[in-house]
Amino acid sequence: MPNVQPAREALGRRLRELRTGAGLNGKEFAERLGWIATKVSKIEHGKQTPTEEDVRAWADATAAPADQAELLLAQGVT
Repeated sequence: MPNVQPAREALGRRLRELRTGAGLNGKEFAERLGWIATKVSKIEHGKQTPTEEDVRAWADATAAPADQAELLLAQGVT
């Protein structure tokens, strides 16, 4: 069974780039999504695998291009 941790960490880094590019800190971003701040942190650090719904919500909340969520899902471990 392949180790998914590197892919999870890479996805987390890309999601963090989207968040910071939108000018939001982790707490603000979590509030925007109705999540607790630790969820954002765990996803960004590769400690928690985001669901497909999480990735789509993340992309929407950062005003990422329409196809960004699908690209992230194709590269991710969800």
